[in-house]
Amino acid sequence: MRVESAHIKGYRLFEEETISLDESTTIIVGRNNSGKTSFVELFYKFFGSGKSAKFSVDDFSRKQYRSLQEAADTWQQSRNSADEEPQDTLTSLENEAFGKLPEITLEIEFSYNDNEPATPLADLILDLDPERHDALLSCRYYIEKPQEFLTDFSESHHNDIIEFTRRRMSHFTCEYTAIDKEDRSNRRPLELSDVYKALSCDFIYAQTLFDDTALDKGHGLSKGFEQYYNKIADNEETLDQLENAIKSISEQLDSEYATLFKSVFDDLDTFGVNGMSALQTVAVRSSFKPETLMKDSTKVFYQDETGQYLPEAHNGLGFTKLIYIVLQFVSFLKAHEEKKPTPGTSLIFVEEPEAHLHPQMQSVFIRSVAKYIESKKWDAQLIITTHSSHIIAESGFKGIRYFKAGSQATLSGTPACNEGGASLQIKDLTTFRNELKNNDEGVTVRFLEQYMELRRCDMFFADKIILVEGTTERLLLPKIIEKVDSLMDNTTSPLAHSYISLIEVGGAYASKFRELLQFLEVPTLIITDIDSVDPNNDNKKCKTSTPGAVTSNTTLKGWLPKCTSITDLLDKNTLETQLESNNVRVCYQVPDEDGTLVGRSFEEAFILANAEILEEQASTTSHASKFRPDKHRYYTAVEIREQSYDIAGKVTSKSDFAFDILMLNDWKTPKYIEEGLKWLAQASQSK
Repeated sequence: MRVESAHIKGYRLFEEETISLDESTTIIVGRNNSGKTSFVELFYKFFGSGKSAKFSVDDFSRKQYRSLQEAADTWQQSRNSADEEPQDTLTSLENEAFGKLPEITLEIEFSYNDNEPATPLADLILDLDPERHDALLSCRYYIEKPQEFLTDFSESHHNDIIEFTRRRMSHFTCEYTAIDKEDRSNRRPLELSDVYKALSCDFIYAQTLFDDTALDKGHGLSKGFEQYYNKIADNEETLDQLENAIKSISEQLDSEYATLFKSVFDDLDTFGVNGMSALQTVAVRSSFKPETLMKDSTKVFYQDETGQYLPEAHNGLGFTKLIYIVLQFVSFLKAHEEKKPTPGTSLIFVEEPEAHLHPQMQSVFIRSVAKYIESKKWDAQLIITTHSSHIIAESGFKGIRYFKAGSQATLSGTPACNEGGASLQIKDLTTFRNELKNNDEGVTVRFLEQYMELRRCDMFFADKIILVEGTTERLLLPKIIEKVDSLMDNTTSPLAHSYISLIEVGGAYASKFRELLQFLEVPTLIITDIDSVDPNNDNKKCKTSTPGAVTSNTTLKGWLPKCTSITDLLDKNTLETQLESNNVRVCYQVPDEDGTLVGRSFEEAFILANAEILEEQASTTSHASKFRPDKHRYYTAVEIREQSYDIAGKVTSKSDFAFDILMLNDWKTPKYIEEGLKWLAQASQSK
């Protein structure tokens, strides 16, 4: 038995979205403020906060905000025309206003197999079709008595329906309903106790209150053991010994208290307190309970190699965090096993488990927790929100759900503007992977899976992405971005303030990212080389000025701008119209000025753009010998431009060349990279 999907409507960024859940582990990724935590909180509000879901007016989506205002306007229209319009018209206006009142819904679809008992879902199953193995639970937060709500608004001193609603959330209530998804008119109201038979939800939030210095007093791990005790306190046989010991201590203390407080009781008699008929005799007795004894009086210690016990704060945050998470899972399992009846399935939400865990531990965690659940034969599904590229790498494409928020979205759902449009997209990487395979793109899938496993793949959390061809560009790009930022006006947000994922892809593999980049829809700049070759000379490398030269670059030939000849690549029409598509732009070497030479590679383009700088400073670089015709002198700027192709060809260490550039004063960024970065700075996330 498992949860197949969750359909959310009217909640914060979720105007109306469906999230499919993996049968084992669903990993939710995305940039900050993309709705990951909101998704977890919605389940907590409906299933983890007791009988009354704790929503606020800020939880409504942008569309619901507008609809609430429209409801108020329509209702006011009906009140203003009450004496003029026929009753049918007034009733129609009132019903229209009722229909516009906001609500939040969460629909959860379950599935089960023939060999599984359907008893936990009995209250949710409404059909008698033996071929169907599904059930649908609807959780709805809405205004139970809309006429009373709107009447109260009309009679109140509030002009703003939003502020009125904020102060009148008591008008809202939760309802839980079983629905036949193939006949939605077939419904059955449910109590929350009925829902808990089918599903239990547990939550592990990002923990920051762990001790890591002597000044910390949080004792987060100790409190975790307190919580575990409270979970097992009802039926563990070993607790009998603890309770017997506490009883013995209490009896001894009662005797001590009687002696200690005797003088107080005698003084009370002096005032006649114990002689008053309306009062009982005063006594002091101990009242220990195991759960209260654990609280604030039981601490976790670590034993070092000498046998000495050290306090909780002496252990590393990462190890402490891991112990805490494991303890939570053990507690959840204990509680699950003790529930009567046992829920059909469980959802366990884990928020950012990577906090304080080093990369290797993050990878181990994601593997181990799934194995733990499987080993316990526990029908539980994990839902993990994360910013960890290492957790993604461990998962490949399996179970990843990418949350992408538009630029106008806000966490509360409050509109940044009045325009419509989807504020959130949910993208399923498992579906994306399968579609690639079905389209005979198995090689691309394998490449991407290998890349995600071997490299830090942070593009799922990035505001913008840059693909570079080689080591030189990768090493220099932070400094180049700083230079380009200084050239832009105040209307453009500096690139240095964006979260940029920088990926080194080589010359032949940028195109392998094409489908994934189109899937992510994040503004992407590809910085590559024009790679001129001579088709009349066995496609050997050649100057870009060679007649009939073509490019060997697969990205330029097959993706953007889909040109082969160097002449076409440098044509003004190509440069103005064909370098950008689907939020991706490519940049390659172009003339720094009309009629000037064009470099074949980054190294040559840099040499051409900085000939005067190199004339003066080449002698200070590790490549000094490449800038001199003989031992007696260095090239002039004119000669450097004439010899640029040969000089660049003699560069054997690209990393050394990059460090040489960093040692130069006042060097210039080649024009093609500068133009590409300016485009990226202005690229909108809402595309």
